[in-house]
Order: sequence, then structure tokens, then C-alpha cells
Amino acid sequence: MRILKTLALYVALGPLFVLGQSEWTNSDTIALIARVKQTPASQLDSKLPNVAFEEWLLRQVGSDASVGWAVRAGEGHGLPWVEADISVEGRPAIVIEIAYGRLDSGADGKPRFRSLELVRKNEFAEWPHLHDLPAAMRRARNGQG
Repeated sequence: MRILKTLALYVALGPLFVLGQSEWTNSDTIALIARVKQTPASQLDSKLPNVAFEEWLLRQVGSDASVGWAVRAGEGHGLPWVEADISVEGRPAIVIEIAYGRLDSGADGKPRFRSLELVRKNEFAEWPHLHDLPAAMRRARNGQG
């Protein structure tokens, strides 16, 4: 339910909405999203090619899907993560979270995969690896995964 509320806020407030980080500026948010987009996909999952995460992601989601980007923080730790919110045919489908920073090193750490989740009304699924995105997209499109 928390994720669906977050997605509703994202849709209502736009792709640069930052949850719980009032000290962040819009330019900070834009820069963080840009860094994550340019991170080699292979750095986030060793089974992926050495191309920019955004490039790999767009190849996987297909032309019937769109990707919105947002920065989030909270849950008591205050470190940010970047979300790639994927919609299929205008319906929310997949949320990918890429953490940026660690508790011991702050927000200057390397981006790392955090989660890959299907979020639909009355349906939730989670995959353990970023390379599971094709299976997640199949499930988002037609209930198979």
C-alpha cells in the first residue's frame, strides 16, 4: 500500500518529487538521477552489459512502456535512492530502486540495486536481481513471470 501511495504522489507531483529530503534542491535531484542513469548496468548487476543503465532499461521495457524518474529518501535512514517507475500502456507496473550511498559512507557511495517490484492493485511481486526485469515485464503485461 505504501508503494501505491508513493506512486500516486509521484504521478500527481511529477518526476522530480523528493520525499523526505527538503534540503535537496531541484538541481541536486536532477544531478542524482543523471548519475544513476549513466551508471553502467553491469555495476548494478554483473550479469548485465556494460552500457548506461538508462540505455539498458529502455531496451528492456519496450515501446508500449514509459519510464519516470524520481528521488526518494526516508524510512529513518535519510539516504536517497532513485526510482525508475515503469508504466505499461499508462498503468503503473514496475518500480526499480537504485540506492545511492550507504549508512557508513553517506550519499557519496556508488549506486547499487535495491529492489525490483511489480506494483498493481491487489498484486505485488518482487524479484531479487535487476537482470530479472524481462520476467517482471512479462508479468506486468500479461500475468506471467
